[in-house]
Amino acid sequence: MKTPLRLILVSLVLSALTSVAYAGPGPQHWENQRRAAQFRQLKPGDKLNYVCTQCKTVSEVPITSKEQAMEMCKEGAMVTCPSCHMKAKATGKPGKSGDTAAEPEVVYVNEKGEECGFFVKANNKK
Repeated sequence: MKTPLRLILVSLVLSALTSVAYAGPGPQHWENQRRAAQFRQLKPGDKLNYVCTQCKTVSEVPITSKEQAMEMCKEGAMVTCPSCHMKAKATGKPGKSGDTAAEPEVVYVNEKGEECGFFVKANNKK
């Protein structure tokens, strides 16, 4: 009787550890690029990651100029996923605080108007 109980207990412990290991790095390792001010701070040589929620991939996008960085967040700009080649359009939506004076968030939507991707920058802070 003790063997099945131990087997169950070991299985529970291993599955708990597996879920923690699978979770990966948390938000402290990534900075979402949701505001034009964040894109303005980018400089040539920086790298962003485009996260496509449609094909579930992360693709590195090198920044070659400040103009390129600002073009990616401009209202109506088209961004193409390097993996699945789906086109997303940059749109602005009001910030969560509801403050109309605040800079709008940059959101990438598909042809149906559904959010389908976003940019993140890896934090190199340790």
